[in-house]
Amino acid sequence: MLFGPHILLCLFLGLEPTLSSAEDLQITFWIEPVQKPEFDVDVMAVMKELDALQLDMGISDAVVELSPNNEDKNMAEFCEILSNRGSSVIIDLSYSRWLEGYKLVRSQGIPYVRIGRMLRPFLEMFSDFMRKKVANNVAMIFQNARDTEEAVRHMMQGYTFRTLILDASAPADTNKAGDFVGRLLSLRPRPTYYAVFGRGSAMNSIFERLQQADAFLRPTEWHFVFLDTRDRVFKYKRQVELATRFTLNGRALCRSMQMRDQYCTSGFTIQRAVLLDLLRTLIFAAQLSPQFPKPIFLECNATDATTRSADERAASQEFLEHVQLSNFLSYTTVEDDEVVDEEPLEAQPDAIELPLVSFVANISASFYSNEHEAKTDLAIWSAGELRLLNDTISPAKRFFRIGTAVSVPWSYYRRHPNTNELVLDAHGQPIWEGYCIDFMETLARKLNFEYEIVGPTRGHMGERDGHGGWDGVVGDLIAGETHFVIAALKMYSDREEVVDFLPPYYEQTGISIVMRKPVRRTSLFKFMTVLRLEVWLSIVAALIGTALMLWFMDRYSPYSSRNNRDAYPYPCREFTLRESFWFALTSFTPQGGGEAPKAISGRILVAAYWLFVVLMLATFTANLAAFLTVERMQTPVQSLEQLARQSRINYTVVEGSDTHQYFMNMKFAEDTLYRMWKELALNASDDYHKFRIWDYPIKEQYGHILLAINGSDPVSNASEGFRKVDEHLNADYAFIHDAAEIKYELTRNCNFTEVGEVFAEQPYAVAVQQGSHLGDELSYAILELQKDRFFEDLKAKYWNLSNQRNCPASEDQEGITLESLGGVFIATLFGLVLAMITLGVEVMYYQKRMEQLSLTQVKPLGTNTAPAIKRAWHTEGDKRKPKHLTPPPSFEAATFRGKKLPTKITLGDGKFKPRLREHGLQSRRELDTAEPDMHSGYME
Repeated sequence: MLFGPHILLCLFLGLEPTLSSAEDLQITFWIEPVQKPEFDVDVMAVMKELDALQLDMGISDAVVELSPNNEDKNMAEFCEILSNRGSSVIIDLSYSRWLEGYKLVRSQGIPYVRIGRMLRPFLEMFSDFMRKKVANNVAMIFQNARDTEEAVRHMMQGYTFRTLILDASAPADTNKAGDFVGRLLSLRPRPTYYAVFGRGSAMNSIFERLQQADAFLRPTEWHFVFLDTRDRVFKYKRQVELATRFTLNGRALCRSMQMRDQYCTSGFTIQRAVLLDLLRTLIFAAQLSPQFPKPIFLECNATDATTRSADERAASQEFLEHVQLSNFLSYTTVEDDEVVDEEPLEAQPDAIELPLVSFVANISASFYSNEHEAKTDLAIWSAGELRLLNDTISPAKRFFRIGTAVSVPWSYYRRHPNTNELVLDAHGQPIWEGYCIDFMETLARKLNFEYEIVGPTRGHMGERDGHGGWDGVVGDLIAGETHFVIAALKMYSDREEVVDFLPPYYEQTGISIVMRKPVRRTSLFKFMTVLRLEVWLSIVAALIGTALMLWFMDRYSPYSSRNNRDAYPYPCREFTLRESFWFALTSFTPQGGGEAPKAISGRILVAAYWLFVVLMLATFTANLAAFLTVERMQTPVQSLEQLARQSRINYTVVEGSDTHQYFMNMKFAEDTLYRMWKELALNASDDYHKFRIWDYPIKEQYGHILLAINGSDPVSNASEGFRKVDEHLNADYAFIHDAAEIKYELTRNCNFTEVGEVFAEQPYAVAVQQGSHLGDELSYAILELQKDRFFEDLKAKYWNLSNQRNCPASEDQEGITLESLGGVFIATLFGLVLAMITLGVEVMYYQKRMEQLSLTQVKPLGTNTAPAIKRAWHTEGDKRKPKHLTPPPSFEAATFRGKKLPTKITLGDGKFKPRLREHGLQSRRELDTAEPDMHSGYME
């Protein structure tokens, strides 16, 4: 307690102390112009509070607004107050000491009290708190211009982190500060932490503006510093859960001020409380002083500096000595950023001033949570020191904006597998996925940071424009839109001039060519196309001709088996027309045609025909194998050089892509080399004969390639290029693109094939800003992931060759397909069906003939009453023998089948002749010379 007992008695009993006159206590305030609006309101509230405390002793105040760049105006205004009204005490509320006025006050011995900045304890506590969180950049938002100006003055002392100060009271259409939300969103790079300084009522409006603009994203990065005791009026506690808050204990403040608790819960501000407590202290000091300091009048232009008497100076000095501060106010030794007087204080013994006065308050730090407040406390600020309630203050996860661009399979938007529509997250934003996205997630877990994926504002990966600027992800990185880039970004020399590349995460990629596998024309009778139609017709004609010639020669040759039976007594093949055609047809089979003709002429014909058959079979077999093999091995082009030399296949690239730029650069290099060679050849003087050559020594192809690419209209993106390739079924369209993306498409589309070898190889790497502090940390993490074979696992995931197992096997993998030789099986089936039809015809024909040969029932010769003789047949299952058998028919009936015997046919002379072979005779001539009795019983 610094109050005297009688002072406290007056305070609590409501006794009204007395002064000589209401004008005896004349107080002059020095303030900044930016403090004026709130100062007037606070002074009026303090006067009302003094009236309520019955301490209104006729205090009269005067205000000097200190213009920062107008010393004459400030001095004229202060001199006018000293001349007309006088001043008992000077209370300096300005941010920086007014040097000229301060010299005058010290020289005249006017009591001087300087109050420290109201936000100093809050800013010092927040600064220490940020140091505990290892912050490197912070955005600070203040409720009005006065607090913003005070924070700027305080920041001049220097902080260990970068700071941006924003004024939330500035309207959006002002050119002075601009809308703080818009400036906050446009910060690049984004701050690590955010802080809002304001009273409870102002916090609601500030947070509403932040929430409407979607600026409040990660609560752990936000800090709400309440400058009064009304933190409970903040109505967005659930939305800011896990955010940090700094609050004052209203009851403790009122207790230190010896005020009722109701005062600290309604209309309380720090500046108002400081003014109230200071004025009340000055009133009590005036009562305790034997000689009350009367207002001092002074002519500023007077040359005599000793206008005041010694008694007046002693009264002022005694007055200040009786100033006893309460527990709420205290003297501080913190150095202000003021300009120190050139003259030391010892040289001015009459100077009357108090040390710097500041308020004392405990500021507690906690985070918003549904748990008990005791579990959410983090730290407390007391006596100028930050005391941690927990062992450590965990810094919030770092947040980075990572740039990337759409490039399959590196980073692309997730789409619905059936409708191909974009899949959106809970906030309505597209979802990224791919190789680079998995890489980002792994880095975030390894380095403990959060991130936001940012697409390029214009362009794709990054190309230099005509003015030296960059677009794409490289341009965003240079402009600070992103912290680093993880994308399918190749390491080019011109890019290395503006950004820094880290160790590659994908060693080598390049440019390749993709085409569609040609659609083979399938035919069941493809084997028939080996020979032309005229050849097949010639083979058929040869078969028919050979068969006819065989029949003709066998019929008319005297040495054939048919005409020369004496030479061939054993059964021989008779070459009828049917047998001749069968022989000609079966000669094409491996078992051959069977028994050959006996005549030499027929054998010569057969030998010639067999030679024809052997040659035709060998020719057909060789051509069939070659035809099927060459068809499977057929590829339109094999390399970029072949693609450039032909004109049937169109080819293109993605417009403005790295591949397109590669061909433009190569074309430029060719033109430059040709121009240099031409100048060298034309301007050579000594060795001119060595340059007179017929051919240009450098092969020009990229100019033709670029001309063909531009002529076939480059596509806008890779998806369009792959779609066009898939649409050309005849494999007459090629797409030149990144080799890694082409290999990825090969695993997803069975119709694609890669042509030639990869060229223009370059690695993929992460890019950071030049000199970025993130370079070393990210490089070390990438090297560790390489050691753990993480990138090999990612490559196996996105370039999964096992997906190709689901593709139907091509002809070169599975051999000859059924579709190619299906006609052979069809011919076999056709032969089977034809054989079955023939079998049916044969059965029908046989049954019809048997019906014609069936015997009719007759009576026995010479009887009319004989019982009828029935024809009996053995049936299956019936073992009984017939009782009556039909007698055999006569020779005439059996021979002529009931027809009349022709008159011209004779049956011989009735003599029987013996069977030749029973008597060992081999021919009819031997029979004629045999014994006469051997002719008995035989007919001639």
